[in-house]
Amino acid sequence: MGFRLKDAESVPDGIRRITLAQRDSSLDQLQPKTRNKQRAIHEARVCFKRIRAVLRLIYGEIGPDIYKLENRVYRDAGRQLSAARDTVVVADTLEELVDQANRYLDEPGIKVLRKRLRRLRADQFGSGTQVLPPLTEELKLARQRIEEWPLNNDRFSALGFGLKRVFGRGRRYYGITRAEGTVENFHEWRKQVKYLWYQMSVLNPVWPKPLGTLANELGKLADYLSEDHDLAVLKERAIHQSQMLIDTSEIDKLVVLINHRRLQLQNRATALGSRLFAEKPKTFVGRIGAYWLAWRPSEAPEACIEQLTFAAYASAQG
Repeated sequence: MGFRLKDAESVPDGIRRITLAQRDSSLDQLQPKTRNKQRAIHEARVCFKRIRAVLRLIYGEIGPDIYKLENRVYRDAGRQLSAARDTVVVADTLEELVDQANRYLDEPGIKVLRKRLRRLRADQFGSGTQVLPPLTEELKLARQRIEEWPLNNDRFSALGFGLKRVFGRGRRYYGITRAEGTVENFHEWRKQVKYLWYQMSVLNPVWPKPLGTLANELGKLADYLSEDHDLAVLKERAIHQSQMLIDTSEIDKLVVLINHRRLQLQNRATALGSRLFAEKPKTFVGRIGAYWLAWRPSEAPEACIEQLTFAAYASAQG
């Protein structure tokens, strides 16, 4: 509930509160005394992604230099934990596939792959925790910078430009994946969808029911794309495993199952994406701006209309 603006607070205060809360939560998760380190690493990575979504939301206020600095900090923080996360998720993904098709995959080649991924999961998770001390030091330094972000605008224009930018990129990558559905393109679309999903959570109080529904649909789309990505990584590791086996037939069966499941997920994602990204970015942001004006009617209509044009700056940035 804390990852959203409040009715009575200004935009600068709300953005700082939200970001500091995510930073503090990530730091708490990465404390050495944390018992469930696997869960803690997952939660910390979610916090980093939320902060990066907020940075994109206020891009027009903080400017490219501060944005690049802060985005790099949280991007690199997430990457330091990604090896542990990826290995855990890939191992779990294989276990789910085996449970769903155990008669089809209950063979020696698959058992070897399962055993190897389980071992890698334990090894990689252990190595992932070694980065925690320097990472927590970096997060401690981030608090003062957040306090000093140049946030002064209490109007929708403080958020509208960044929202338009993320929605536009999500819409563009939706089109790109339709034309060329590579792993890389779907992965990039997934990132933009998640940023927009988190931004809708921040803006939820503007009109809770419609924006809550939109956030739920974006979350569903993000789940489709995340599972597709995890399966793509599993496929890559399975093919690598097959190079060490004399008989690769069982790995070949696994790859067929993965390809089939990925096609299902991609079809569901593009069908849902066609609805979520049907509007042009300017229309989408104008609609959210209208909700904002109804939420905060003290902003004069003419001022809101002026904000939604984003002046020459927005036009120059695309």
